[in-house]
Amino acid sequence: MKKSLIHIYHIKFIRNTFIVFLIFLYNLSLCQTGIFYFSNNSDKYPNNKFINLLEASNKEIYLLGKVSDKDYKISQAHFTRLDKKGNLLLQKTLQANSLYDLNNIILMPDQNIKIFGNEKTDNKYSPYIRTFNSNGTIKKSTNNVSVYSTMINDVVVFDNENILITETKLGKSQKYNINIYLYNLKTDKQVWYKKISSELNEEADQIIIDNNNNIIILGKKYNDKLTAYVPIIYKLNSSGEKIWKKGLEVPDNFFSQSISTDTNGKIFYICNYSRESTGECETRIISISSKSDIENYEILREISANGIIALNNGNFFIFGSNLLIYNNQVITKGKYIIINNKFEILTKDELSNNDFPDSKFIGSSKSILPSSSDLLSAIQLSDGRIACSGRIIMPKNLNPDKIANSPRFNNALLLIMDISGNFR
Repeated sequence: MKKSLIHIYHIKFIRNTFIVFLIFLYNLSLCQTGIFYFSNNSDKYPNNKFINLLEASNKEIYLLGKVSDKDYKISQAHFTRLDKKGNLLLQKTLQANSLYDLNNIILMPDQNIKIFGNEKTDNKYSPYIRTFNSNGTIKKSTNNVSVYSTMINDVVVFDNENILITETKLGKSQKYNINIYLYNLKTDKQVWYKKISSELNEEADQIIIDNNNNIIILGKKYNDKLTAYVPIIYKLNSSGEKIWKKGLEVPDNFFSQSISTDTNGKIFYICNYSRESTGECETRIISISSKSDIENYEILREISANGIIALNNGNFFIFGSNLLIYNNQVITKGKYIIINNKFEILTKDELSNNDFPDSKFIGSSKSILPSSSDLLSAIQLSDGRIACSGRIIMPKNLNPDKIANSPRFNNALLLIMDISGNFR
């Protein structure tokens, strides 16, 4: 029997509505935001924090972590894979003899992963570099032996085949100076190596590339006794030749610093410090022209910023933590601020006792200390969202009957939000 047109149109309407609904659910899953933490179940290394992160070609999130024993005396590198909903896919500990720190994770052209850090033996630093696949299987271990103490400070992707590595090396003059080299990932060899020598002790912190392929190095210049330092910025061309050097005047008790650039090559510098009169944390932000001229500065209160990144809409994302007092005890809460290029605050937020995981245990007793958290790195994902990684210190056992006596450990923290800063 021939079906009526009304019936056919009804079937088509239901089918099309169902397809639209599936598309809606798919887009909703892509826009999911939230807070995720990852404990390390190892009894030997119960402390865990994320140092840096990247988005892989398959849209998974790869995170470089550092796990430590309960006294933070022994540490190892840690690799984590997550999907973009925050679901755990893999955790793998990578062995090191005497790991001191970690700084970056790079995706190679062949889709293997390379991580960078430093080992310390008998007060001598040496690079720690490991190459492995997405399952955490080590493909290559690099231990560069040098007569002089050498520390890798930062790594950045230069183009599809090359990365830039900046290091601080103790030379024959017994002065710490900054070096930079271009490294080809396909040939596994250095392309060029440049020494940025100075009569004073200088140390690198961060390296970035602007839109014109100029190289910007952020570092610190020390006094003769190594008791104080000031920020310095080097601008180099794409071949590593110096264009200019700039010193900055900021509070001398600043703790960490970071830089980013806009599409016109303007540099945005931040550093965090505490006000001696009140003990409150602050962050100073300074804009510097492409010619090294100071243009503007502002004070961002109640945030101790660890870093700044440029967003694809022209705004800047600043991340770190805020210092709070709870029942006469000091805690920190992961915090971020989004500003435009005129330093106007567009949004700001921080983790609270109403957020996960505190919402699971703070209500059980007002005497329970909330978690402490800090955002240590951030990237913008290909779908526009922002992913922050860091750490959260929280009780191991969240059972209301056992939480009061539960030991607290560092857990790796991931915070994913939309481009406007919404994560709840």
